[in-house]
Amino acid sequence: MFERMKAGWRLAKSVRKSVSGHKGLVTYPLLSGITAIIIFIATFMSLFFTIPLDSGANSNVLLIYIGGFILAYILIGFLATVILLSMMIAYRSILKGDNMGIRESLNKGFTYIKEAIEWAIFYTILVMIMRMIESRFRGFSQIIIGAVGSFIISIATFFAVPAILDYKCGPIKAVKHSVETITRNFGQTFGGIAYIDLYTLAIVLLGFLVFIFGLILGISTLTVVGFAAMLSAGIIIMAIGLILNFTYSNIFKLVIFDYANGKGLPPGFNESDIKIATRQKKSRFGGIMGNSNL
Repeated sequence: MFERMKAGWRLAKSVRKSVSGHKGLVTYPLLSGITAIIIFIATFMSLFFTIPLDSGANSNVLLIYIGGFILAYILIGFLATVILLSMMIAYRSILKGDNMGIRESLNKGFTYIKEAIEWAIFYTILVMIMRMIESRFRGFSQIIIGAVGSFIISIATFFAVPAILDYKCGPIKAVKHSVETITRNFGQTFGGIAYIDLYTLAIVLLGFLVFIFGLILGISTLTVVGFAAMLSAGIIIMAIGLILNFTYSNIFKLVIFDYANGKGLPPGFNESDIKIATRQKKSRFGGIMGNSNL
């Protein structure tokens, strides 16, 4: 157990080092986040000024708002997928020594428009179905159902975007490739991703504490400037944590996916750490299941 934990930390450290050497990669999650905020605000403002919430026929107004935000969610999902594909394309180019710029990688990412739209619609429907099932329960049961459902979706789609990148396939085939990669090569635990999440969660938590601390002090002791500075610092730290989580976790997925499909490992990654941290399955003949290059 402790050996797996140590391997997971080393693997997470390798991902951080690989990304920190190419800081341009964090531009992609930043772009994705800014785009999502703009779309959300634009959707709300458009709906609010066109059809105010206090207008008549409230049930119809509510349906219009729900429909508008579902469309916005799909649009955000589409653009986030394109940007994520572009980041993975850029990372692969870096490993080849090409150092592709963000504009070129985005141009290549937008060649996946059809696949990205299909994935955004599929994922939105999947989440909506999960929320509908979850809403039928109450109390602790609802929390359990929600957690289990989210976990299943997360595992099933773990390698979906790298699969779209490699096979330019639709969402069903992407999930199939994702599940096959897991069942063929790995066990039930992906240690590395857990440690990456813990690392970035600590940054987000620090930002949250700064934000709360600012709120508490702002009520009694801080000046307006100090109050604004504390809140801004908390928000910025949380944003950094989320940006790093997006970058580290998705680069990790790409590295593991490529490794599982016989493409080797980037410089700085240790194969033994991956084997230990991801609990690779053993075949009945004693070897690693799946690709002969593993």
